[in-house]
Amino acid sequence: MPEERIRAAYRARACAAGIACGAQIFSVGAGLLIPVCLNAAYLAALPALIPCAIVTFCAQRHLASGRPAGRQPIGKALLILLSLMLLFCCASLLCAAVVFTQQTLLPQAHLTTCLMLTLGAAFLCALPTGTGVSRLAFALRFPLPCALLLFALLSLSPDSLTGFFPLLGSGGRPLMLGMLCGLSSCAPALILFLPPEELTKSCAPPAAVPNSGFFVGRVLAGGLVGVLMLLALSLCEPYELLSEQSVWGMRMMILSSSRPREGIIQTLLVIAQLFALLIGAVSLLCAAAQSLKTAFPRLCLSLPLCALVLLASLLLSAEWGTEWGLYASPFLLIPLGIFLLLSGRM
Repeated sequence: MPEERIRAAYRARACAAGIACGAQIFSVGAGLLIPVCLNAAYLAALPALIPCAIVTFCAQRHLASGRPAGRQPIGKALLILLSLMLLFCCASLLCAAVVFTQQTLLPQAHLTTCLMLTLGAAFLCALPTGTGVSRLAFALRFPLPCALLLFALLSLSPDSLTGFFPLLGSGGRPLMLGMLCGLSSCAPALILFLPPEELTKSCAPPAAVPNSGFFVGRVLAGGLVGVLMLLALSLCEPYELLSEQSVWGMRMMILSSSRPREGIIQTLLVIAQLFALLIGAVSLLCAAAQSLKTAFPRLCLSLPLCALVLLASLLLSAEWGTEWGLYASPFLLIPLGIFLLLSGRM
């Protein structure tokens, strides 16, 4: 395979990881960090960019080593762990997309119906491989973040700047707690531990793997967009209003306090946010299925099996509430740390 095509495949995978990281940072920030540190949620989300860079650097080193994954029992166990972590992040983004849709486009829709339709759409987008969604992420690498930031900026007004103060939200201690809770938002960068699907079939040489800056720059750019979207939330919502919001989907709405629901601009912003959440979720689903297939090469139904795991988790969300994943997300750092420590043996 020509080196240009290999580089393009890695570029598409890196763009997908960047979008997934940005979507995860924004959804966790709106769902978990805002209740903890209010207007300082964007500051609490900033440290998540550091583990994003670390995970991406470790992934590049693993790809460049050229070691075949899953040949040893511990390698298979690590691939299964990787698949489960990616599915957890995928379920979180699907829930975020559903609760956001209920607060914006479909306020009268039933939660279970929305969850099942969203999972079905994600499953169909993931067929037959993850190549399509990676190429879509690459095609939208500039239009999507530009649209998000532009529409968010147009949704603000000078009167909204009152939401910027106090800078530390509810204090320094909640800010530190929020920083710790937001570190797990780096988990979608684990996508990069797996080579692009089309390269696994053509046996691309490890020497063709780009350097770490190639991946880190794209992942950090996606994560930074997620932080800036949280900043827009802090700017458009007064301190008092943020402290009263109890619905996850409502906390993701970037609305000017003086000009609520600005027609076409607000609708385009909502659509762009949903695009980012769904592209990130589908990318994670495809990577989870690829990880499972790498661990068990004879397993032909890795994607349907991952979809069944997601179905069970979403039904649990419909029964117990969609925010259970938010409360569990900080504990994702434990398996993430174990995976990074042992990834050299994968």
